[in-house]
Amino acid sequence: MCTLTWQNEEDLEIFFNRDELKTRSRAEPPREFTTSDGTRYLSPIDPDAGGTWMLVNEYGLVLCLLNRWHEVPLKTFSKSRGQIVKALAPARSTHEVANLLPPLALEASPFDLVAFHQTEIGGFSWNGSKLTPFEPKKPLTSSSYRFEQVKEAREKAFSHCSTLEEFQKNPIESCDPYTVRMNRPDAQTWSRSHLKLTSTHIHWDYWEESPNMEKDALLHQASLPRS
Repeated sequence: MCTLTWQNEEDLEIFFNRDELKTRSRAEPPREFTTSDGTRYLSPIDPDAGGTWMLVNEYGLVLCLLNRWHEVPLKTFSKSRGQIVKALAPARSTHEVANLLPPLALEASPFDLVAFHQTEIGGFSWNGSKLTPFEPKKPLTSSSYRFEQVKEAREKAFSHCSTLEEFQKNPIESCDPYTVRMNRPDAQTWSRSHLKLTSTHIHWDYWEESPNMEKDALLHQASLPRS
């Protein structure tokens, strides 16, 4: 359950909201990690599975994963989708992601993965049996609840917003199951990310939402110099 938008003008900026069940453990805010080959990257962590839904490395490669809840797989899978994102952390281009992804996807439930690098954007859709490239269109939405209605509502909201910041952060009092910043009895938006990449630095603003949107979100910040 997520909503993803982006703009690539003078700098690449990515806006990503993560929605999850209220019974899941709270995610850890983004911090710096290093892969076994020495690649530095920023990522939040899902403590339940140890993976992540969003990552940016020192080479300016950004990965965003959305679960395809509306896709019914023909079998069960053993690998966490979030572990796939972490496995791709050393990649330096969308082309490299395309080469590394196929064997990683085989044991994971359906997902969409979007990779950003400089002016390149690559989309990869896994339905549980086939991996298909696609051209990402804003906004991208994932929802386990009434997917088509949620998608339509968020696309309508997107068409009426003047900025991506406005689209990402609808007021707390207007949150419902269909809004981008959403709240319903069993699930809610738990984080809002704004990632900005300049020619020299990477900066991540991460707002951690309170349970049931009862308080203002807590801002965490992380940064990384570009290699």
